Amino acid sequence: MLFIRFKSTAPKYGWKESLKLWFNHVSNPHADRAAHDKLMSMALPYYDREIEGIRASTVSTPLSRKMAISEVRVQNADSKNHVVMLHGYAASSGWWFKNIGFLAKAGDTTVHALDLPGFGLSSRHGPSLPDNKTRLQIIFDDSKVQHMKHLHRSLYVPDNFTLKERNLKKYLKNQHSVVEHVVNFYVDAIEEWRRNNSIDQFDLVAHSLGGYLGVFYCIKYPEAVRRLVLASPGGVERSPFAITNPAYRNINGDITMACSYSPADYSFLGRYPSIKPGFQALWYMRMPTFLPVRLLGPVAVRLLMSRNIEKFTRSKDFSDAAELDAFAKYVYHTNVAASVSETAIMRIFDSSTMAKIPILDKLENLKARSLWIYGQYDFMFSDAGRAAVNSLNKMQGTSAELKIVNGGGHNMYLDNPAEFNRLVVEFLK
Repeated sequence: MLFIRFKSTAPKYGWKESLKLWFNHVSNPHADRAAHDKLMSMALPYYDREIEGIRASTVSTPLSRKMAISEVRVQNADSKNHVVMLHGYAASSGWWFKNIGFLAKAGDTTVHALDLPGFGLSSRHGPSLPDNKTRLQIIFDDSKVQHMKHLHRSLYVPDNFTLKERNLKKYLKNQHSVVEHVVNFYVDAIEEWRRNNSIDQFDLVAHSLGGYLGVFYCIKYPEAVRRLVLASPGGVERSPFAITNPAYRNINGDITMACSYSPADYSFLGRYPSIKPGFQALWYMRMPTFLPVRLLGPVAVRLLMSRNIEKFTRSKDFSDAAELDAFAKYVYHTNVAASVSETAIMRIFDSSTMAKIPILDKLENLKARSLWIYGQYDFMFSDAGRAAVNSLNKMQGTSAELKIVNGGGHNMYLDNPAEFNRLVVEFLK
């Protein structure tokens, strides 16, 4: 995920550069494609040309409803296997630029790094999506919230909390159909892409939001995926937002729960107590994520570019100035345009990134062998992944394992690409 932080100690991106970049974007309708091609050309020497039997290109596959999915495709001359890569929220195929080439060479496979609908170079438009904007009111004593940073830096725990009957029933109304509709919008687009490209089966590598959608894709189309790599997938943990909670089947009065430290429990609040009320309000208003970037023009460019530079220079593996500049510009150009996906995530997750239908409640239908990867400093709860792996390994017909990338955060594939690439390739052998 990509967040804008307005108070930053990042190296400042100059006003002259910001104005130039903003003007380039508004005056050039193909600025996103130009930024994409520049980044890919730097990352892949065989981009748009063949070297030693390998060729990379950007391919657009038409879908129904006048939509299309764009991908970075790395084709090996005689490869028969396929690896599909799904990015996270506010990201796109270019975020894998330190991984695509390695996976293609090491596995002798054709790699397809997709832009999900509404992201990157894929169609920005989409169908109208149903919604339930009711905000679940979780009532607790603010003065008794403890930051359990020894367990996880994002874990905040009050003693207990209460859900009011009337609000809870309103929150639950039609939520199943809303979530399923939104998830299927993405899942069915991926399936249409697969069929249109005549791919029988592939291995899937998916990050964050892509990981959440990837699990649902595997469940709906189990024959299409051979093996599954989940990099810090979103929506694994249970919480009061889970509409699958058995306690919600027969609601008779208010519900009070003691808070749990375990993401396997429905009384797990995670980072929710630390989310600012203003951010929660904007989330439930469905304010498009990048609307401020569009409205603030060069001001937003300067803030966003400075934030990107600060964020990605934390890693010793991401220090080349030209590479960093190309990537930061790519992130700006491919995110600033309006998109159906800006608010779609708000229908399936709460503002604290808790899923309304958590992955932990869908595992019995997940049959693909899986690898779950988290960063050492990941803001996602790796204990949720550990609980999922433990559950999967108790089931017949499947297996799972969990790995931690040293020095990595949520985007561990960028923070420590060498270790991430090695783990993925070893798993997919």
